Amino acid sequence: MTATIEAPQAAADSLLVSRLRAMTVGSVALVSLLAFEALAVGTAMPTVARALDGLALYGIAFGGPFAAGVVAMVLSGAWCDSRGPRAPMWSGLAGFVAGLLLAGGATTMGMLVVGRIVQGFGFGLLSVALYVIVAQAYPEHLHRRIFAAFAAAWVVPSLVGPVVAGLVVEHFNL
Repeated sequence: MTATIEAPQAAADSLLVSRLRAMTVGSVALVSLLAFEALAVGTAMPTVARALDGLALYGIAFGGPFAAGVVAMVLSGAWCDSRGPRAPMWSGLAGFVAGLLLAGGATTMGMLVVGRIVQGFGFGLLSVALYVIVAQAYPEHLHRRIFAAFAAAWVVPSLVGPVVAGLVVEHFNL
C-alpha cells in the first residue's frame, strides 16, 4: 500500500493561492476604488455644482454616468463574448481614469458632465469584464467567495468615502 499526500482542502478553497493571489488582490482593490468613487461623489457633487455654477446640470452629472454605464455593460458583454475580457477590461480602466481626470480638472459643469459620462462608460466596460475574468480564471467553487470579496470591497468605501470627500471639499475650498 502506498501513501498519498493530499494538499490541504483549505488551500484549494482559498482566493489567495499563489496562482490567484495577484488577481484577487488586484480585483478587490479595483472594486474598492470604483466603490470609493461612486460613494464619494454624492457628498462632493452639491458643492462642486455650485462652484461650477452648474446646478442646472446637476441631474445629468449624476444620471449620465449610470446611463453610460448601462450602455457600456451591454457592449462589454458582447465584446467579451467575441474577443475575451482583456480589451474591455483595459479599455474600461482607461476610460474610467480618463473620465476621472477630465472631471477632476473640470472648470465648467459641462466639462464635469462629460468626464462623468466617460467615467461611467469605463465603469460599465470594467464591471462586466471583471465578472467574465472571474468566470474564466477562478474555479467554480470559488465564485461565491470572490463575489463576496467584491461585495465586502464596498464596505470600507461606504464608511469612509463620504467622509473623505467631505474633508476634501471642505479643506480645498471647492
